[in-house]
Amino acid sequence: MKFNMNLLRSGNLVARTVAQLSVVAVVAAVSTSAVSSSAFATLDSIAYNSTPQSINSGNLMDTVTTQTSTGGAGFTATFAAMNPGDTRTVFVAYANTGTDAATSLTLSANAASLLATDAGRGLQVSVASCATAWTYTAGSATAATCSGGATTVLTLPLATLTSNTTGQAFTGNPTLAAGATLYLKFAVGLPPQNEVWANGVLATNAAQGSTGITVAGNPASTITGLSASVTWVIHATASLTGGSNNL
Repeated sequence: MKFNMNLLRSGNLVARTVAQLSVVAVVAAVSTSAVSSSAFATLDSIAYNSTPQSINSGNLMDTVTTQTSTGGAGFTATFAAMNPGDTRTVFVAYANTGTDAATSLTLSANAASLLATDAGRGLQVSVASCATAWTYTAGSATAATCSGGATTVLTLPLATLTSNTTGQAFTGNPTLAAGATLYLKFAVGLPPQNEVWANGVLATNAAQGSTGITVAGNPASTITGLSASVTWVIHATASLTGGSNNL
């Protein structure tokens, strides 16, 4: 009888153990399900401006036109029969018609012939700027006045402008605001120099036949009778401080 009782007890123990394992398995399954569900439960928040922000790109649009207020011809003028020591002047309006301020102004030029390539004997250029239109009488440009205060921004040989492809910087690095205009006076002249011609040709450095005249120091080539078609190029860069960095 004791032996049978022990068997029964052993069977009960086995049954209880299986039952306990089953309960544990069920609890484990429930716990795993709860953890899996909580992993996908979130609470989100989104904030945004209800009125879209407007962002526009600026532009830089500069033009060069003739200052016509006093009857000038600007760059359309033809400088004819210039001699050493002569100076001719034109007046132009350089306007910024874009939305960005223009800065880092430079000047270069495209031209050929000795007039534009000889730095010592060729054309010399002087550029002055004024915030207001120049006042002058046609035919007396050298007496032009600037009520806004004139500033000389460049004085150099034309040859420097034609050889400098990156442009010659304006003195003082003037900034031209959007909608503003610089009024520029371009004075172009031939420096004083001597040439001797004999019987219609450039004389050689020697005694001139039976004239009793000996020529010395005459240039090997003439600066007279030449022609140069000049394209003036003003280059500017948009200013990064033109009112758009309002952070």
